[in-house]
Amino acid sequence: MKVTTMVGVRPSLLPLSLVALVASVSAQSPTERAALDSLRDSLSRATDSIGLKRLEATTIGVAKRNRDDPLIHLRLGLIAYRLGEVAGKSHFDDAAGEFEWAAQLRPEWPYPWYGDGLAELALGEHAVVGLENLRQILGKDYLSKAARAFAKAVEADPSYAQATVDLARTALAQRIAPRLDLALGAAREAAASGAGRAPAVQLARGRVERAAGDADSALAAFQAYLVLRGDSGVGLLEEARTLYFGHRPAEGYRAYVAGAQASATPAAVALYREDLAWIASPGERATFDSLDSGPARVRWLRAFWERRDLAEARDAGERLAEHYRRWFYAERNFRLVSRHRHYDVTERFRSDQTELDDRGIIYLRHGPPDRRATYVAPDSVEPNETWLYHRPPPEGDLLFHFVARKGVQDFKLVESLADALTAGLGGALALQARRGMSPVATGLFASRADLSPVYARLGHALGSANVNGALAQERDVGQHSIAVGTTSDSYRRVFEQPLDVITSQFVVGDSGLPGTALHVVFAIPAQRLASFAAGERVVYPLSFRLLVTDGADSLVARLDTTRVFAARQPLAEGTYLTGRLAVAVPPGSYRYRLLVEEPGRDAGDLVTRDSVAVSALSGQHFAVSDLVVGRAGSGLVWNDRGDTVFLNPLDRFTPGTAAELYYEVYGLPSGAPYHTVLRLERQGGRSFFGSIARLFGGGGRAPVVFGFDAPSDGPVTRVHRRLELRDVPRGEYVLSVRISDPASGVTLTRHQRFTVVSR
Repeated sequence: MKVTTMVGVRPSLLPLSLVALVASVSAQSPTERAALDSLRDSLSRATDSIGLKRLEATTIGVAKRNRDDPLIHLRLGLIAYRLGEVAGKSHFDDAAGEFEWAAQLRPEWPYPWYGDGLAELALGEHAVVGLENLRQILGKDYLSKAARAFAKAVEADPSYAQATVDLARTALAQRIAPRLDLALGAAREAAASGAGRAPAVQLARGRVERAAGDADSALAAFQAYLVLRGDSGVGLLEEARTLYFGHRPAEGYRAYVAGAQASATPAAVALYREDLAWIASPGERATFDSLDSGPARVRWLRAFWERRDLAEARDAGERLAEHYRRWFYAERNFRLVSRHRHYDVTERFRSDQTELDDRGIIYLRHGPPDRRATYVAPDSVEPNETWLYHRPPPEGDLLFHFVARKGVQDFKLVESLADALTAGLGGALALQARRGMSPVATGLFASRADLSPVYARLGHALGSANVNGALAQERDVGQHSIAVGTTSDSYRRVFEQPLDVITSQFVVGDSGLPGTALHVVFAIPAQRLASFAAGERVVYPLSFRLLVTDGADSLVARLDTTRVFAARQPLAEGTYLTGRLAVAVPPGSYRYRLLVEEPGRDAGDLVTRDSVAVSALSGQHFAVSDLVVGRAGSGLVWNDRGDTVFLNPLDRFTPGTAAELYYEVYGLPSGAPYHTVLRLERQGGRSFFGSIARLFGGGGRAPVVFGFDAPSDGPVTRVHRRLELRDVPRGEYVLSVRISDPASGVTLTRHQRFTVVSR
């Protein structure tokens, strides 16, 4: 509807709500509020600013003749508010003035205060972030003003549902000293009144109750919201968030899934997207946006969180619970003061969200840091923090530097700690240009000396001219950390007592099933383990979780078991507790994660291995298993179908010992010949072939390679050979076995590494 159709001189052309508002009354009734809401709805459809200005001019003329009529001023306030939306922000000031005039005339009416709150919200925070920060500290910011206005509207009429909802929303958005107590009292009073029958009131109450720390009351409000036929997807997700807040993760997960199943409205889908968008990649967000039904979203969300649980061999749902724990913490500690974020040239990472500063972004992705550091020099160094996350090789540690410039509590990621100097980039460049560094600069770097060796060097660089290399290295680390940290997420397992588990693996035919089996062999240093007396023996209880996943991080095989290893006496230092785990896997390319924990003690280790190739060993076609290079006397063997296979968990041998080689050949007819060539090559030096005949029990002059023909035993041929290592010097070796099928001309090669060490 065009506004020009509303501004004729004939009353019959005006909406009924406008006609009803011409006369002033002594008390505002719900009917009159409804008429104002109707006017607001009518104006919301107007897009012609010229027509709105004509309507405003006409109404001003009426107001001049009826200066003390609050309804006229309310009308003017609503018209000016719409003009602000259509024509420019300056009109919101006019709207606030008219609503305040009406409030002076009728302070007992809720609508003037409600309109004033809307106008203050529309005016928004100041574009100068420092000024907005000061305003919030003084309680003169737009959120504080809006909250006070909405609170007065609720005080005037607790049954005015929309005022309660907007008060709650404003209080929750408050960035400094939120007026949650005010909103909480109003929400509870409204919920107990007739306004409590409005689903939106119960939803607002639940959110405020949770923000105030009362999980049980929040749950009651969200359940009431659902009973009142509120949006099921929204209500169940808010219930899930609250259950996680109340440390009830199992119930929270059920509500989370139920809400995703019920998500059918844009509001519900947006809430789910908001939660995962903190850590999801652009591709993942795009995939989520393409889903068109609740069941599809449930399947996708389950897989999204399951991948992250599997990454650290965690129980189903652990990562989601940790996500909400981080979210609640970040909301309390890293909220932005203003949505207007201004970036310095040194601030290379630029977030597109307006809720959390960059500390919150890293915290949501990676959780609490392993170490933190800061340095205070008010006149020379901006407020700063450095977070260190330990990462095992080859990943390397992540270091994040956050700086809040010009006294504004908006911590942003920077590449180098030097960017915390008050001169910003100029200060960082000056460090490279001058001979040596100032005491402030060296003090700043020295404050991080225990985070990385590069800071120890820079912290002692006063008077040194050769700091450019160290500064460049330090900035490279910062750039790498930002690139990795803002595009990935993690939930690392950290144990007070690491077990330092060593693993190796091999794939052979599965004796129990038609197919293949992945065997993982482990060794744990005895000094890392705790023993327990059990009669005349000592025992070592350990729990194991072996997860095998494919390239898409979907679970392929899983083994959870607890084993108790017994010995006559405690294992001596320098020895190892060894064992083997096996799971059936289909052909493909996989990675595995082995979690080992000591029950009742914060001791454990998580080992991850990538690129485990599994061939089809069904006997239907020519194939070869992995090589197993074991050692007699290692203390660990694998007995399979009456066959003994020696293992070597450490993949280490001493000179003079023998390596026991085992592998399987598949898919050849019984008696069919196949050809084998073995090659032993020393890594980091020339190939080693001396005395190779004696390695395999032969004599005479050694050839460059050792080859032989043998007949097949049928669908499966199990091969055992001994490699004598009498003349093999210390070093790293690769044993290659190349097997050829003369009938088909197919050749397959397998490799296995091991080390020869001194006694």
